[in-house]
Amino acid sequence: MTTKILINAVDPEECRIAIVKDNDLVDFAIETAAREITRGNIYKGVIARVEPSLQAVFVEYGADRHGFLQKQEIHHDYYKDTPDGQSGFTDLLSTGQELLVQVVKDPVGRKGAMLTTFISLAGSYVVLMPGTPSKGVSRQIEDEAERKRVKEVMDQAKVPEGFGYIVRTAANGQTKTALVKDVKNLMRLWKSIKKKGMEEKSPALLYKEMSLAVRAVRDYFTPDVSQVLVDDPAVYDEIRDFVKIVAPRSEKMVKLHKDDKPIFSRHQVEEKIASVFEARVPLKSGGSIVINPTEALVAVDVNSGKATREDSVEKTALTTNLEAAEEVARQLKLRDLGGLIVVDFIDMRERKHRAAVEKAVKDYMKTDKARVKVGKITQFGLLELSRQRIRPPAEYGSYVPCRHCQGKGSVPSVETMALSFLRRLRMEALRPDVGLVEGTVPSLVADYLNNRKRREIAELETRSGAVITIRADASLMPGQSQVKCENKS
Repeated sequence: MTTKILINAVDPEECRIAIVKDNDLVDFAIETAAREITRGNIYKGVIARVEPSLQAVFVEYGADRHGFLQKQEIHHDYYKDTPDGQSGFTDLLSTGQELLVQVVKDPVGRKGAMLTTFISLAGSYVVLMPGTPSKGVSRQIEDEAERKRVKEVMDQAKVPEGFGYIVRTAANGQTKTALVKDVKNLMRLWKSIKKKGMEEKSPALLYKEMSLAVRAVRDYFTPDVSQVLVDDPAVYDEIRDFVKIVAPRSEKMVKLHKDDKPIFSRHQVEEKIASVFEARVPLKSGGSIVINPTEALVAVDVNSGKATREDSVEKTALTTNLEAAEEVARQLKLRDLGGLIVVDFIDMRERKHRAAVEKAVKDYMKTDKARVKVGKITQFGLLELSRQRIRPPAEYGSYVPCRHCQGKGSVPSVETMALSFLRRLRMEALRPDVGLVEGTVPSLVADYLNNRKRREIAELETRSGAVITIRADASLMPGQSQVKCENKS
């Protein structure tokens, strides 16, 4: 089983990463110049507001909106010394207090960034956590002998007191020299950040995460990676320099894509990436899953469609659901969908079949780097699971809300828009002293009002004594309208 990291960075406005394993797309990331990713950045911030009711503070750290910092994300070192008996949230923290914060979730919509004071610095093989005592090894290193070896190496690395760490999956099979070197590099980085934090005036950026291309190599450069292909010479040099430092023996694996055919087309992943942005994803048996992210949760509907290969409804449902379990796990990872996810599987009568689908979901989710909790299928065929979001969703920065529907997915009918505007006309025309009302609406709405509601408009003119005219403007979006009034002379 061979893995390739494909990096499409030839266009400066957009960088795309595809992780391909045996010709299957297993992970995908995209970053655009229009939307800066700040997750992982470290700032010196200052508390702008303490909210006892939320058990949180809002932090000014240099962004357009204040960041949100919950009580459980505040290291106890930042708490003020308070007299006995005073333990309220406002007694522990104060407005104007300075903090070192790291972005754990980028701002989305009207929500500001989620912050933490528990800093973590990711290296190639180790994540260093200053001020956190916990130490561990990635659950994806499953071999017990290897886990024991890695722990022994980390004990010999002499990580200072008060520093925690997590050994990453990429450390599997790596030498003691490589792991110790990674720890030393991270310690130097932390000292540099602390020094800058002492010198800079808040709010200030102390540490900026690596570019997406370098992060991808850092996070996915495991022993089974056979090649890293890059289509931009400057990014190629940047990645090669990085690999030269962290894994000198693997430098030759980094290659520049010189083919005239685009890199993703050459490796047949362009169509697979396009499916990441589609709501409906087909299954091999003829069924499909439909993914619908909402503000509260992600809803996934499983449809049998043309899946009729089995000789009974129950077997068809089981076959389709098992295929859906694999595809759901794959799509959640590709799209990096997080929070509460509800999957509406096809109803199955037999308990053993429901258990098989639950097990399949858990098994397929094991390769996901995100933290995942999977529930059980209810009597209504619903399975709930929660997933940690690692990065912004694939649509972030690539898609914008529809100008017509403002992201709702639908627009009002012509009849609804016409009646709504007619109500507005009544309010304006019946005002005292109004002699002329001129309404401007989209073309279809104007046609409806002038043809279907001519009598109502004429009656309104008689009642109000005002002259009413309706104009069509093809440039107006559905739901947009304008009303201009003039007083009686």
